[in-house]
Amino acid sequence: MWCIMRCFTVRFTIKAFVYFLCVCVAAPCIAWAEPERYDFPNFNRKDKSLEFLLTSPTQASMSALAANARQNKAKRNEAKQKSIAALLRQYNKKLDANKAHDYAEIIIQNSEKFGQDPFIIAAVVVNESSARHDVVSRGGDYGLMQVRWRVHQKTIKKKYPHIEEAEDMLIPENNVLVGTEIFSSYHATANQDVRSAMMYYSAGNKRLTDKVFAVLSQLEKSYLAHLKKI
Repeated sequence: MWCIMRCFTVRFTIKAFVYFLCVCVAAPCIAWAEPERYDFPNFNRKDKSLEFLLTSPTQASMSALAANARQNKAKRNEAKQKSIAALLRQYNKKLDANKAHDYAEIIIQNSEKFGQDPFIIAAVVVNESSARHDVVSRGGDYGLMQVRWRVHQKTIKKKYPHIEEAEDMLIPENNVLVGTEIFSSYHATANQDVRSAMMYYSAGNKRLTDKVFAVLSQLEKSYLAHLKKI
């Protein structure tokens, strides 16, 4: 029995000594070893190369796209202006090039404002007045788009205080502004159907509506031709 106890004590002592050596020798190594890092890199530090990789290519691409979009829009507008100006002078031989260009610009601006196709508005202008700003019909329709003053005067005066009388509708800026808005309201009433809107605008004149669409086709061809040259 004593022998068994003595063997057990010796073995326990040896194991304890080995354990002691491990703690004394390995512990400092463990304590001083640099722990591995699995966190994300610090993007807040001022690293110019990293900043370039993260921001510059994206900003440059966005700037390039924006510049390209502006350039394309400018080209399209220039082609539209040339097409519309040429059409106006075709119908009104007395209209000089500068005025034709001004009228075309007014048409494009107001078409964008009210979400309309500028070629439709230009086609209305040449068919209603032959691009003459001072035309007054027997029924009391005024200017480039032959706006019916007697029908719309209350609404016009209320919304546009600077337009006080019928003669103010002979000013191209006023006429195209009001005429395009009226057409836009008819367009909305007709569920965005252009032909129906034109029938409303012309008081059911199918012949005039057909003429407008014939001119529209001509304008589209002219626009594509001008666009290729720009």
